[in-house]
Amino acid sequence: MRILPSVIVAAAALMLSACGGSGSASADCDRIAGVREGLCPIPVEQRSPAPVDTLPVVGDGDDLSIRDLQGRVVVLNFWASWCGPCRVEQPDLNEAFASLPAEEVAFLGVNIEDAEPNALAHEREFDMPYPSLFDPANDYASRFEGVGPRTIPTTIFLDDQGRVAVRVFGLIGLAETLGLADAIATESAQAAEGSADPGSAREARATGVHGG
Repeated sequence: MRILPSVIVAAAALMLSACGGSGSASADCDRIAGVREGLCPIPVEQRSPAPVDTLPVVGDGDDLSIRDLQGRVVVLNFWASWCGPCRVEQPDLNEAFASLPAEEVAFLGVNIEDAEPNALAHEREFDMPYPSLFDPANDYASRFEGVGPRTIPTTIFLDDQGRVAVRVFGLIGLAETLGLADAIATESAQAAEGSADPGSAREARATGVHGG
C-alpha cells in the first residue's frame, strides 16, 4: 500500500502537536513522511503479540476481538468520552479511516473507564465509522504496556500478524496515522512478496487513496 505523498504532506501541515505525547522512538530509524522524528515501527524481532480478548462492542450486541482482524494492519485507539484530547483527534481518525484501504488497514477503538451511554453518545456525535470495544474497568487496556486513563488517547498499531508495531501516547494527527499505517502495511507487503527492495514493494502495491 502506498499513500500519496501529497496527502501525507498536506496532513502534516495541519497536524496538531501531541501534548506530552510519545511513542515507539528510535534514534536509528528512517524518518517516515508526516511522522515526528524518531517515531517508527518496533523492529519485527522485538514485537510482542497483542492481547486477543473478546469484548462487547459499544452500542452493539456483538462481541469482537482483534483476532478477527488479523491479516490486516490494525489501528487500535484507546479513548473515553470524558477525554478532551480524544475529542480533538477523532476527526483525524475518521479521515484516516476513509483514506486507507479497508482490505489492508482496520480501525478499532477501545473505550475505557466510561459509561456505555456516554460512549455511545460520543460515537454518534463524531459519527465514528468503526466499532469500539467496551472496557469499562480498563481490564483489557491495562494489558497493553503503558495504557490507562492517564495516558489516553493512545493509539497502537498492530502488524498483520497481530503484533504491537508502534505505540503513540497522546494526540495523533492525520499525517502520522497515514504515515505509520502505510509504513507497516508496506513492511508486510515486502515480507509477503519476499522483496528486499522497499521501493519496489511500494510500487507493486500502490493503490492510491481509497475510501474505507
